[in-house]
Amino acid sequence: MPPSELFTRRLICMTRFALLIGMAAFLTLAAVGCARQVLRVPPLTPEPTARHLTGKFVWFDLFTRDLSQACRFYEDLMGWSFHEMSGVENRVMTIELDGVPIGNAVAVDPARIQDKPSRWLSYMSVPDVDQTILRIEQHEGSVFMPARDLPDRGRVAVVRDPEGASFALVASTAGDPPDHGFDRNDFFAAELWAQDRDAAIIFYRAIVGYDLELRELWNGKPYHLLVVSGVPRAGVVQIPWASIQPNWVPYIAVEDVDAVARRAVSLGGRLLIEPDPNVREGNVAIIADPTGAVFAVQQR
Repeated sequence: MPPSELFTRRLICMTRFALLIGMAAFLTLAAVGCARQVLRVPPLTPEPTARHLTGKFVWFDLFTRDLSQACRFYEDLMGWSFHEMSGVENRVMTIELDGVPIGNAVAVDPARIQDKPSRWLSYMSVPDVDQTILRIEQHEGSVFMPARDLPDRGRVAVVRDPEGASFALVASTAGDPPDHGFDRNDFFAAELWAQDRDAAIIFYRAIVGYDLELRELWNGKPYHLLVVSGVPRAGVVQIPWASIQPNWVPYIAVEDVDAVARRAVSLGGRLLIEPDPNVREGNVAIIADPTGAVFAVQQR
């Protein structure tokens, strides 16, 4: 069986249950949980940069059915620390790496989502959230959470592309985090799993202004990158089976993908795609944390 077909079949068999669930339930429940409280999220960068890196994924939120279990898992696996946010006791935690905020973890009532897994939400930097929303709607995307201003953060919205893949938009008042390259245990990109890769690329190029760059994989097939000013910001892969929902998957940089994969399993996670020389030369693993949230780790 060709490596690309092997990857597709394993992806279908092992991630179907996790990808059939949309983001809407998690965002709705999180909003209900915090509706009566003033939530002040941290700025995207502790030191203002005044730089806006259009198309870069600059923040990641975890909506989890078991906040304490998720915190323990990522603390042990990635060395992240979790700090409770004031006003939302036991509901929202700020995720930090070496003292720098990189995301939030938000508790979702498991009784209301039953057996549905947790999810990650990726935030895309744009210069103007409202103008980007207009382009999204003009190109058959939709808005789930209308644009609003958050203290210390800037203007944000949650949107869907034409296939239903959810992501967030943010125009930061403090600027975006600078590019650090491939920092250990930090987010460095996101990857879109699309049912129609070519149509998805056209959509994201239209709304963000990405350039398209092709990189040859080990098997001679092209990998599609979304690029701004020569810097890759995201990847796009085709999911050929309509039963799998399109989804943005966050990528975390690691030093040893095999060691991280083994550690994730020992901590209660599941390997959806294990490191395999036939899948991107064995440098990538796709993991579901103990509450079901899917993410990828990549080694360089």
